[in-house]
Amino acid sequence: MRACIISPLQKIFFEGKVYDFEPVDSLFGGFCDCGGVMTQKGWVDNWLMISECESCWKLEAFLYENYRFVERFEIPSVDLKDFLREILTPLEFEAIVQKANGQSYSYTTFSRAKKKIEEMNLVLDEIIEALRA
Repeated sequence: MRACIISPLQKIFFEGKVYDFEPVDSLFGGFCDCGGVMTQKGWVDNWLMISECESCWKLEAFLYENYRFVERFEIPSVDLKDFLREILTPLEFEAIVQKANGQSYSYTTFSRAKKKIEEMNLVLDEIIEALRA
């Protein structure tokens, strides 16, 4: 998986790292393949714009380098649990969920999961809080 929006955290995973994106209010974000108007959802600094089609709801990312357009690609919106299942082993995922639910868990397995999560710029406390909800 190259990129996705992680909900409900509203962060974007892009090429191995997770970034916050600054939301914007209803700015033009291009045209969709379906003919609909795309609206900007947000930016990661000045190098990645996320847009959503007002007609088909498709999400796309627009990659820039030195303020020049480089590439446009579709990105899925993925639930946090599905994202974690993709990046963690089943035992690591189970340890995170058990920790979030206040159950006993394998500290060693949890520690490996925590390391992977933090290497991607995710905040473990935010994940635990989201899993509790």
